[in-house]
Amino acid sequence: MKKWLFILLTIGSTAAVAQTPDLMPLPAHYTLSSNPYRISRTFSIEVQGEADPRMYREASRFFQRLSERTGIFFKTWLVNATSRINESGLLIKVQRKGKVELGDDESYQLQVTSSGIQLNAVTDIGAIRGLETLIQLIGSDANGYFFHGITIDDRPRFSWRGLLISQPYHFMTMDVIKRTLDAMAAVKMNVLHFYISDDQGYRIESKVFPRLHELASDGMYFTYEQVKEMLDYAHQRGIRVVPEIDVPGHSTAIIYAYPHLASVKREYTLQDHWGVFDPTLDPTKETTYTFLDSLLTEVASLFPDRYFHIGGDENTGRDWKRNPEIQSFMKAKGLNTTLALQNYFNKRVRGILEKNGKTAVGWDEVLMKEINDSTAKKYFEEGRYDQLIETAVPKDMVIQSWRGMEALLSSAKNGYKSILSKGYYIDLVQPASYHYLNDPIPFRNEVIIPDSEANFNRFESNIVEKIKKGERLLSENEEKLILGGEATMWTEHVTTETMDSRIWPRTGVIAERLWSPPHVRDVDDMYRRMDILSIQLEALGCTHIKNRDMMLRRLTGMQDVHALANVVQFLEPVQGYQRNKLNNFTRFSPYTLTVDIAAPDQKEVRDLKQKFQQFRQRTDTAWKQEARELFYSWIANDRIVQDIAKRTPALADLAQHSAHLSKLAISSLRVLNASPASFASEKKEWMTTADGVKKPIGHCELKAGEAIRDVISSLSLQ
Repeated sequence: MKKWLFILLTIGSTAAVAQTPDLMPLPAHYTLSSNPYRISRTFSIEVQGEADPRMYREASRFFQRLSERTGIFFKTWLVNATSRINESGLLIKVQRKGKVELGDDESYQLQVTSSGIQLNAVTDIGAIRGLETLIQLIGSDANGYFFHGITIDDRPRFSWRGLLISQPYHFMTMDVIKRTLDAMAAVKMNVLHFYISDDQGYRIESKVFPRLHELASDGMYFTYEQVKEMLDYAHQRGIRVVPEIDVPGHSTAIIYAYPHLASVKREYTLQDHWGVFDPTLDPTKETTYTFLDSLLTEVASLFPDRYFHIGGDENTGRDWKRNPEIQSFMKAKGLNTTLALQNYFNKRVRGILEKNGKTAVGWDEVLMKEINDSTAKKYFEEGRYDQLIETAVPKDMVIQSWRGMEALLSSAKNGYKSILSKGYYIDLVQPASYHYLNDPIPFRNEVIIPDSEANFNRFESNIVEKIKKGERLLSENEEKLILGGEATMWTEHVTTETMDSRIWPRTGVIAERLWSPPHVRDVDDMYRRMDILSIQLEALGCTHIKNRDMMLRRLTGMQDVHALANVVQFLEPVQGYQRNKLNNFTRFSPYTLTVDIAAPDQKEVRDLKQKFQQFRQRTDTAWKQEARELFYSWIANDRIVQDIAKRTPALADLAQHSAHLSKLAISSLRVLNASPASFASEKKEWMTTADGVKKPIGHCELKAGEAIRDVISSLSLQ
């Protein structure tokens, strides 16, 4: 087994030399050179121009990371206004202080030669983005460490490059938020969407309405001081923080603390399960708006960003229909649908935010009409996009599209700014390649993958068809209304231990899609660079790699868990919302089992597939012996796993997958060793076995069969 682990680990070193630098995201323009800058103990950093104090702190942090990466004993890590380059080093030139707000300049120019390094930027935020590029350019050889020679002229494609973290489901502690911000900065993401309130809890302190954090948080919330700590940490890295208070639906926590706000009088409690629930704020009472005026004003004072998210999604409307007084209100106001009532509510809330200098952001339900699929398709075909939306929605509201391309198109066609999340739902544990080929402006792409999880895709296939024919569905000015995109980390099935494995490194490719030019689309090279990034993210404190063995050790109480890890490396969680179908998970469920230890889009699965593709390309038959050794190792490994599992009931799922891996190995050996008379039947039996072992067990799928299927199916007698 150790031999095969070594073979898989060294696949990358035998590949052809990459034509792109080991950077993620790739810069807009770059020229490689064979003229590296050698790093020595005398390396120093100087900052010139008008820079915010954060520039010096980030330069110092860069210096520390450089020392930790290389092991070089520098005289100091500290960079201040008096720091000067001695003989040669890094010269940073900044024209002005940057503003941590939408649209400020993040461009930079970087030149690395043997005689020195120069980083120029309009703002210090641009310079900070350049430092993250430079730290990725570290290389080494027998003579020591160096920065690869390169000339870069870089700027982001989109100004809104975000990541949503939902706090109400599984609460994420400050250390998780901070390491997430560090990782976001590393890949040049610039918006943390901080989701505060839902049916399961309200997660920041309220001095205006203290029952929110005293009753509706179970003691898990950020204090005023912690909110400021998070904001300062993000500001230091040039990252905006956009808060979300989701109303009028998803409001059980608020109603639990203040029941008089509810549309229906009943006993309320915080939700333990995940899903969509009926409790909704009463939009007909003035007391509701008095409450929201005070609450939103308080939250707005804590978060300085101009944008404030009001949610607006997944309101079932059932509680509004159950209340005769609300129905009478709707009739009196001429509001014929629950969506019309919600738009009335949204306008009132928007007015509160506008008074506080804020611009409202909402999920696409705040804009899209409630019309049947055939009518919507008819309007699309006729180009009547104004008939797809509620035209009374104020034009300054930003629309976050999560249900399909219909909302994205309709927003832009009707003059609304928007951000895309559809296709960036990283909690669905889909492969990085899927996210990578999804574009906020998908109208240039040759390959578009409709999202099977989208619940608003009634004419998405028609959109895709038009795009593939080369139709450009948006004008240049309409495309400019698309601000960017956000990856979404909904934490129903995520804890502080598993959070990183669900976000990283896959979110790095979304960051590249939002930063790099649209023609950067080489999936193989993306994976090559993503695997390099993964190691760099671990150096920043991310736990997506190391927590696997830790969690296995906890389940077994054993130090040596290699045999278990040999199986887990070929397991991936089921994609999409399949895990929700049993409806037996709550916030009190253990998220420490095989499905939680396994990670999406496993590198080992991709390595296995690549190795067998190499086998397929060979003209000799010697590779068969290498394959036999691998299969024998799976069989031997299973004996160890089964012995451990007998003493560890929590490993039942993993043990079944291990048995299936062994079964697949046995069937593969039979094909490789088959006589001419039995060859065809053994291949047929292998296909049956491979189909059987890939069926989910414990919400996990064994991916080894998929990785070797092409080779086995293409085998012929030689």
